[in-house]
Amino acid sequence: MSNFVLENKLKEIDIITDKIILNINNKYKTLKNNIIDSNYKLLYYLYYTNTLERPKRIYIQRKMLVEVKLLDYYYYKLYTYKEISKDKYISISKKYITITKLIYGWIKSESRVK
Repeated sequence: MSNFVLENKLKEIDIITDKIILNINNKYKTLKNNIIDSNYKLLYYLYYTNTLERPKRIYIQRKMLVEVKLLDYYYYKLYTYKEISKDKYISISKKYITITKLIYGWIKSESRVK
């Protein structure tokens, strides 16, 4: 396993997402696909970012923040459609808040390095 905290959190969310997505009605198929795609995009951005120079890295990190916000919105929509419970929504939302904080900390540490 990797010692990278953000990577572990993203993988954990991916596993939780798979369990949640299985129980969602197929009429929300596009929403389900968006959630799955965004989760994979986050992992892709995470690995890709580590190969870039600092200015481009910060740009991709900010794109990661946008994906996290979108994922939280997708889950909110599922909650409003009554496809997931309030407890599940709050639980997954807290995980996305943690990921957001980790990314902001990563950006902050990148900005300090010269």
